[in-house]
Amino acid sequence: MALNTAFHPNALYYGDCLEVINGGADSADRWPDACVDLIYLDPPFNSKRNYNVFFDKQSDLLRSSRAQARAFEDTWYWDEEAKARVERLRRAAHMPKETIEGLYLIHGNTDAMSYLSYMAERLAALRRILKPTGSLYLHCDPTMSHSLKLLLDGVFGKDNFRNEIVWSYGLGGSSKRMFSKKHDILLFYSKGSRWTFNKPLVPATSNMLKGQMKGAASVWDIPTINNMAKERVGYPTQKPLALLERIIKASSNAGDIVLDPFCGCGTAVAAAQKLGRKWIGIDISSFAVEQVMARRLGRHDQEIKLLGIPEDYAACVKMTQSDPLSRFKFERWAINKIPGMVPNIKQTGDGGIDGEGYLLTEPVEHTRKVIAQVKSGNTTADQIRAFCHVIREQKAAAGVFITLKPISDNRTLKKNKTELGTFRLKGASSDTYPRLQAWSMKEYFDDRRRNLPNLPPLADPFTGKELPQPTLWDTPKTSG
Repeated sequence: MALNTAFHPNALYYGDCLEVINGGADSADRWPDACVDLIYLDPPFNSKRNYNVFFDKQSDLLRSSRAQARAFEDTWYWDEEAKARVERLRRAAHMPKETIEGLYLIHGNTDAMSYLSYMAERLAALRRILKPTGSLYLHCDPTMSHSLKLLLDGVFGKDNFRNEIVWSYGLGGSSKRMFSKKHDILLFYSKGSRWTFNKPLVPATSNMLKGQMKGAASVWDIPTINNMAKERVGYPTQKPLALLERIIKASSNAGDIVLDPFCGCGTAVAAAQKLGRKWIGIDISSFAVEQVMARRLGRHDQEIKLLGIPEDYAACVKMTQSDPLSRFKFERWAINKIPGMVPNIKQTGDGGIDGEGYLLTEPVEHTRKVIAQVKSGNTTADQIRAFCHVIREQKAAAGVFITLKPISDNRTLKKNKTELGTFRLKGASSDTYPRLQAWSMKEYFDDRRRNLPNLPPLADPFTGKELPQPTLWDTPKTSG
C-alpha cells in the first residue's frame, strides 16, 4: 500500500512539506493548484541553535546524555546538497531564479545560502497551492528576515508585500553591547491584488480613546508563553494561541483552509480548529505530528486523517525502499511509535543509539534511560551483540532492537537476553522487564492490538511528567 500524501483538509502529514505538497515519488498525490486560503509558516530561522526535546532540568543524567535527541536542529551548512539545490534553482523557470542569483552574489558558498535555497524551493511550492485571494505569513526573527523578504519579493512579487509585522513579546536577555532582542518578524504577502482581510480590533491605549476599540497597528504586543502558562506544552519554539488567532481571523473566513507546513507543536492547527476553519499541518518529525494529535486536538467527533505514515506492513516496507533517505525516515517513525521515545537527530555515527527515552520511575539498578536501535535490513548476530554492549556502556535500564521483520536468529537473541537479564522499578511490585527487547514492525501490524515493547511507562519528553492519555489517534477513524 502506498504512503498516501494526497491533499485532504483536516489532516496531519508526516514528511518534508516540499515532498508532501509535490507528491513525492507518486505524482498522483501532487496537491492541486490554488487549494488553500491561508498559509502560516514558522520555519527554522537559521538561528544556529539546536533545540532539545528532553526536559533538561530534571537531573544530571539528562543534561549529560551524549545522545540527547532534539526537536530540530536549526543549523545549516554549505555542502554538496546545498550546492545542488542552488544550481537547480538557478536553472529553474519559476520566479525565484533571479532572486537566487542576486542572493548568491551576496552570500556565495555559505551556510546562509544553504538555508535560503532550502526556503526558496518550499516557498515556490507554497505559492502554487495558495488561492488567488490567499495570503501567506512567514514568521522569522531578525537573523534572516532581511534576506527572506527579498526571497519573498522574488516568489510572490514585491507589489504583493502587505506588511512587516513586529511581534513584541517582552521577554529576552540583556546585552552590554547592543539593544535587547525582544521581538520576531512576520512577513505578510498576498498572492494577488485582491485578498481576504478582516481588520482586527484591539483595545485603544490612549486616554482620549480609552474604552474604545481601534484597528491593530503593525506592532503587536502579545506576551510570549511563560513557564506557568496553561497552554504551554514545552515545545522549544511554541508560539502563543493569541498570536495565531489574530492572524487567522484577519486573513481567513469560517470554513477556509489554513495550512501550516512546519507545524511543530500545532499552535496554528489548534487556533484554526478553534475558529471554525479547516486546517492542514505538516511536519518532518513524526513525533511532532503525533503530539499535535495528543496535545492539541483532543477528543472530538471530527474525522482527522494522519497521512504519510504506514497504515500496514506493506506500506512500512515501501517506506524503507522509496528513496535513498527512506531508511532514516523509517528509523524516526519506528522509534516514535513507542510513547516517550524520541529519535536521535544524528542518524549516522550515533554510537549505536538511534533513539532514547526515560522511565517515569527510577529502576532499582541502572539509569532511567531506555535506548533504541533500528535496522530496516537483515539482522546479524554481531549487530545484536554490539547493541547489548551499548546498553551496558550507557547503563541503560533497557534497549529495544527494532527491526522491519522478526529476527530469525532466535538462538543469539535468547542468549543475549539471558546475559543482560531484567530490571524492576523502585517501590513497585516484583514485576520485571527484559533489558534487551526485540520488536518488529511485522509483529506490530500483524497484532490487531498493536502491542508495544514490554516497558514501564516512559516520561513525557517535553515535561518529564506522565504522558497524555491516548486520543482518537489510536482508533481506526484517524487512519487515511
